[in-house]
Amino acid sequence: MAELWVDKLSFARGDFKLRIDQLQIRPGEKVAILGENGSGKSTLLQLLCGLLPCGGEIRYDNRPLAQIPVVQRARLFSLLPQFSELIFPFSVAEVVLFGRFPHAIGNSFSDADRQLSEQQLQQLDLLPLRERQFNELSGGEKRRVMLARVLNQQAPIIYLDEPNASLDIRHTLEIFELLGGRRETVIAPVHDINLAEQFFDRFLLLKQGRLLADVSHAHLTPELLTETYDVQVTGGTAAFTFTRR
Repeated sequence: MAELWVDKLSFARGDFKLRIDQLQIRPGEKVAILGENGSGKSTLLQLLCGLLPCGGEIRYDNRPLAQIPVVQRARLFSLLPQFSELIFPFSVAEVVLFGRFPHAIGNSFSDADRQLSEQQLQQLDLLPLRERQFNELSGGEKRRVMLARVLNQQAPIIYLDEPNASLDIRHTLEIFELLGGRRETVIAPVHDINLAEQFFDRFLLLKQGRLLADVSHAHLTPELLTETYDVQVTGGTAAFTFTRR
């Protein structure tokens, strides 16, 4: 397992600026990032993965990210981006197997790699699609395939940018339940606040590039959400409801 530390993180692009003074995420936490479009949710994930230049410091197990080689990073964290497209005509089974590259010996996959890939295909309800070409799939099917590839990487920290994008409600619930039961740290921007409230235990609320709040499940209040989203939020017995302010 790995612990994540952020110290004086800063990033600027055009008129947008993101700054997080300090952040610690412990192994196994399930962290949802909430905020309006443009608040910096996806940018934060890219910074934590070293995909964008930034100020400050990001450390994994007290080791600066800048000092961790790319190959080793792939054994520390995996990333599911918002959009995933492939140029070459790989099958579903091949795409999922690619998640084992950080663990492969040379360019060869072991029998254990293939067995793990089959398990991911089964967990994500992809066995009927295993021989289909990835580019022939629907948006929701592609999302499940790429999630299976990410999980197959077996990294201790999993970054998922809107994990339920394009998914129907059944697969959304199945995937959130699956993620909630795993040992890995899961960090994900989530647009559906009621789903986030149901399956995550910690919440980072971003507003215009700053960390407005870092709260546990018990402290995710309608007042905080009202301030975050600039809409009036009230809490019901089963869900938050939203109306224009």
